[in-house]
Amino acid sequence: MNSVGIANTYAATMQAQTTQGLQSEMMKMAAQQDANLVALLQQGAESLEAAQAAPSEGLGTQVDVTV
Repeated sequence: MNSVGIANTYAATMQAQTTQGLQSEMMKMAAQQDANLVALLQQGAESLEAAQAAPSEGLGTQVDVTV
């Protein structure tokens, strides 16, 4: 194998490693964004459950129907 072939092989190998590294980082970033979204949705659901479970004092627990 001549020196040009070795250089081309080295360049192709480096390009493949760089591409693989970038893809890995992009997948990590996407996974982190998904995890953040899930956490946000869970927080919203917990907040909604808390608001529905116990109304604020003086709201919605008794109705005065005396006339």
